[in-house]
Amino acid sequence: MMLRRVARPLLASVFVADGWRAVRHPSAEVEHLPQAHATLTSLADRAPLPLSADLIVRAAGAAKIVAGGLLGLGVAPRAAATVLSVLHLPTVAAANPFWNSHGEQRKEQLVGFLRDSAVLGGLLLAAADTAGKPSLGYRLDTARHHAADKATTSAKHARRTAKIAKVAARQTVARVPDKAKLALHEVTDRG
Repeated sequence: MMLRRVARPLLASVFVADGWRAVRHPSAEVEHLPQAHATLTSLADRAPLPLSADLIVRAAGAAKIVAGGLLGLGVAPRAAATVLSVLHLPTVAAANPFWNSHGEQRKEQLVGFLRDSAVLGGLLLAAADTAGKPSLGYRLDTARHHAADKATTSAKHARRTAKIAKVAARQTVARVPDKAKLALHEVTDRG
């Protein structure tokens, strides 16, 4: 659909640009989010590898570039949108803490929070978009119902065939002469 070919690159461009900025200038990104600096530093200190806040920001930026590129190109768009959603969640919470502000600054941060939330909503829609194809869950459910229907049909067919065979056996026995019937009963009684 043409809409997806336009909408996905538009949505992805924000993350590619944001990721590029984070990779090139991680210190500016950390300074832009003062609340995140303490969190990133404590995360880096607890990591088993030697990390810094700048390295974490660069890694997240690189992930945004890759996932944004994949989303924009339409390669694994659902997975890319899911990754971008996870990477965007901290931004939604940390970039615009309107609950700590007052007056005009609060209004600006609230607008920023709503804008970031809207982008997150777009990512969630992109993550759920099956591009007109049934989801994996739907296909599995349909296959299960199809298999159950086939088994039911096979069982009905087997019962019908058994009834026909029983009627045919009775008709055959009815046509056999009396002496043969006696011999047949003797054989069946012994076996």
